Amino acid sequence: MLREEMGFQSPTIPEVTQDNREKFTVIIGAGLSGIAAAIQLQRLGQPYIILEKNDALGGTWYENTYPEAGVDTPNHFYSFTFASEYDWEHYFSKQPEVLKYLHWVAERESVTEHIRFGAKVTGSTWNEDSNSWETRVDGPNGSETIVSDLVVTAVGQLNQPKLPEIPGLETFKGSIFHTAQWPGDIDLAGKRVALIGSGASAVQAARSIAATASSLTVFQRSPQWLMPNPDYLRSVSEAKRRLIREVPYYAAWYRFTLFWRYADGLLPTLQIDPAWEDSDRSINAVNDSHRRFLTRYMEKKLEGRPDLLEKALPDYPPYGKRMVVDNDWFDTLLRENVELVTDGVAEVSPSGVRTDRGDDRDFDVIIFATGFQATRMLGPLNFLGRGGRSLHEYWNDDDPKAYLGMTVPGFPNLFLLLGPNTALAHGGSVIFHVEAQVSYVAKCIAELINSGCNTLEPTEEACTQWTDAVAAAHRAMVFSHQGMSNWYKNSKGRVVTVSPWRLVDYWSWTREPDFEKLVLA
Repeated sequence: MLREEMGFQSPTIPEVTQDNREKFTVIIGAGLSGIAAAIQLQRLGQPYIILEKNDALGGTWYENTYPEAGVDTPNHFYSFTFASEYDWEHYFSKQPEVLKYLHWVAERESVTEHIRFGAKVTGSTWNEDSNSWETRVDGPNGSETIVSDLVVTAVGQLNQPKLPEIPGLETFKGSIFHTAQWPGDIDLAGKRVALIGSGASAVQAARSIAATASSLTVFQRSPQWLMPNPDYLRSVSEAKRRLIREVPYYAAWYRFTLFWRYADGLLPTLQIDPAWEDSDRSINAVNDSHRRFLTRYMEKKLEGRPDLLEKALPDYPPYGKRMVVDNDWFDTLLRENVELVTDGVAEVSPSGVRTDRGDDRDFDVIIFATGFQATRMLGPLNFLGRGGRSLHEYWNDDDPKAYLGMTVPGFPNLFLLLGPNTALAHGGSVIFHVEAQVSYVAKCIAELINSGCNTLEPTEEACTQWTDAVAAAHRAMVFSHQGMSNWYKNSKGRVVTVSPWRLVDYWSWTREPDFEKLVLA
């Protein structure tokens, strides 16, 4: 892996040995996963089309335009290995720069010409007679069905905004929206703004909102652990940019140093020590040291404001929820025009909100920073596999499972990128997982062609064993800590979104397909 990361060894590219054998693939989504899949298929010499519901590429980086939306992973790591030499202006880039990078990659790799924009996929049905997927698409010129040998979903997990079930939402007379659906023409100057939520999106957006609005009231359900990072708001020095541009292998080396600092090196901090006594506070000795450091940081930032410290200090172990990088959150809370409220919102009225204590508060704008429906994977996309079986029914709506997070028994030639238990919560770059997955998919397709077979899917046993192993690993992780509430768990309490593994382990498991666990026919 190190040799590949450093550019000393090229990733293994499968070879199609059968002449005149092509498999046509439909890729759903033109975000970073879809772009990565397209590049692998091009290298494999296979035809494809990308169906994108929006009018431009970028996925989440096209849709999320709220103030100061950006990465919480250093973007020299949040980038493709084959495009790591990009001249980033910042260490942690905001949405416009990340989107610009994705455009740069897509244009350089000639992916853009394969994208059909304004093509909203509603579902796909497996045709057992022709061994093909029939994908239904709504577009500006009506509906159509596209037939393909394979389907790759590249829609991600964080693409369906989640709104809390609060009575009266439709009665509000002002502006009301989710951060992921930020109106381009909204003007918050002089407005009384309610921000519901205090997770990553809220922490990123609050600083700019408070600087413009007449008042900002943050409604917090649960406090977050915030990690300071001196590089978070810094520009990359010209000296560093020159090294990346001009010194051979420097970009790859710098990226690899970030890999260890922000990914696998952190994993032991998240693993439960059964002998640890103070389990309500932390889960092991290293985790407890992180708690002490983060608490001291918070105490220093909120010095002289014990009222705010009481509200802002979490009562659960660090990393039980995704760690949030501090975007001047505490400085924002200290502003005279900002109030942090821990009361719940009971209902929305025409003029504002009523709290669960019965207090009425008037607002001009209500903004929801309440996350996404991550456990309901694939959202409105309806896949029907063998025998007309619905994928959502197989998953019981919010209990998704897939072998290696990518393939599902009974749904041949369907590959899920960033599927169940493949997102990251212990740090690291999700792009690393994506690259491992698209390499695996390409090798599966090559074997399908070279073997003369028509279909590929995992065995039920392989899927069950993988799911059980994931569940067992998660039971020993902080995400499953008693009483912990996070977006990683489904309605049954099972962690279904994020991975419990080291990145290097997942890379090794996906490097070569284990065809004893796959059925080719």
